[in-house]
This record gives sequence, C-alpha cells and structure tokens, in this order.
Amino acid sequence: MKELTVFEMEEISGGAALDFGASIAGNFAAAVLGATTAAVYGTLIGGTQSGANGGLLGFGLIGNGVGAVWGFIAGGIIGGVAAFAGGWDKTLEVVVSSLENVKDGKFVPWSQ
Repeated sequence: MKELTVFEMEEISGGAALDFGASIAGNFAAAVLGATTAAVYGTLIGGTQSGANGGLLGFGLIGNGVGAVWGFIAGGIIGGVAAFAGGWDKTLEVVVSSLENVKDGKFVPWSQ
C-alpha cells in the first residue's frame, strides 16, 4: 500500500482532519474582516448617495443619516456572510485590492 503525501491527503475528501478546524477559524476571521470592510463601504455609499434629493427643508440630511446607519448595518451583515462563504484567501484578496484602489485614487467600491 502506498503512503500518501501531504498534498495527496489534502485532495482526498476528509483526508486532512485538522484542516476543517483551521478552515472554520479562517472563515470566521474572514467574516470579521469582510464585515468590517463592507460596513465602512456601506456607510460611505449609504451616507453619500441616500440624501442626493434633499430639497430645501433638510430632509436630505435625514436621508444621509438613515442611509449611513442602514449602509453600516446591511454592509456589515452582507459583507460578513459573503466573506465567510468566500474564505480567508479570497476575502484578503478583495480587501487588499480595495485598499490599494483607495491609495491609488481609484476607489469605486461597487465595482469590486
């Protein structure tokens, strides 16, 4: 009987028993990172776009406040769930890419 290498063990379904715990921990860490990043982006988008039709009486300011709070909550929830499903590697890739776009002046969060 052939001894399997580590790489072959990872390819077998259920072959690496310790990998499951590390994967879940990585997914929870990804969820925290994704929720934080998406909450910030949600606040930015909701706060700047929701009160675009403000009018004279200040209702746009109220719309901006509601949009910022809603963007924070919805962005955090959606970002956390998506990051948990995507895993650590993909989440880190998306977050680093978006932060590089901020640094380079090409920040468009809805295009990520």
